[in-house]
Amino acid sequence: AGDKCSSVEDQLLLRREVRARFPRRPWIDVVSKADLGLVEGSREELEEILDGTHYLDLSIKEGTGVDELRDEVMRMLGEVRVVLDAMAAIDERTARRD
Repeated sequence: AGDKCSSVEDQLLLRREVRARFPRRPWIDVVSKADLGLVEGSREELEEILDGTHYLDLSIKEGTGVDELRDEVMRMLGEVRVVLDAMAAIDERTARRD
């Protein structure tokens, strides 16, 4: 939303920097406090940056997006679990060979 501590521009810049550092990590873009509205032009800027990537509008106060966020987190955790299980199986096979 942007406030006196951090502007929307600062938040979007930080998002770009963090995402660039971790391009292969699971990621969910969330516009929090959606019930408060957005600074004019910020949604358009966000959509340009995301280039069609899905994001969630979230309002705990109104309950908007909470179920969708939970479902997305659970889906991602499932994907991470598959990778961890595969890594454990590889480690187990390697340990048996040694």
